[in-house]
Amino acid sequence: MKRKLMVQSLSPLALLTVIRNLRINLYDKNGLILSGGQIVKDNLTLIIVLSVCCIWLLFSIIYYFEFKAFKWVDRVGGYEVANVRAKDEESLNFFLTIIIPLLIDDVETVQGALTFMTIVLILCILLYRTKLFYANPVLAMLGYHFFELCFVDNPDYPEKCFVIAQTEGVKDGDVVEYKQISGRVIFVKGKK
Repeated sequence: MKRKLMVQSLSPLALLTVIRNLRINLYDKNGLILSGGQIVKDNLTLIIVLSVCCIWLLFSIIYYFEFKAFKWVDRVGGYEVANVRAKDEESLNFFLTIIIPLLIDDVETVQGALTFMTIVLILCILLYRTKLFYANPVLAMLGYHFFELCFVDNPDYPEKCFVIAQTEGVKDGDVVEYKQISGRVIFVKGKK
């Protein structure tokens, strides 16, 4: 699930890249309409980048529905939480980080596309090696909240955990159900 949330967390970058760069040249220097083969030849790099971004968006949508199903099965419940700290601002910080690749406005050239893809690759590596993927801006826009908390008496998680929750009201003393996403990153649902 970690990799799927990583893909989803970078989907705003893919969407903004498509919006910003959707400018395929259909005309030659004389204003005449180019043939289909010539359009592809003149815009090949841009078409590749835009295609990758559209595929990324498609997978992000699929992974969102998988996450919705993931959170409903095999939860462990009955643990009290303490030291709850809201971390919703993390998603804003993360969103600002993914804006940096948008400063590259020449993805239609091979050099610009390689630079853009290198920055995206570096972001993916950073997301994979850290817990930042949990601060998913897409989930934040869809009403999820992010917390840091400790379990009062849970031998599986003796240290603080990073939490994705659908409710913003997780507080000290609540008894919750949870499901591990990766390492100490978990999805939490309040227990009734």
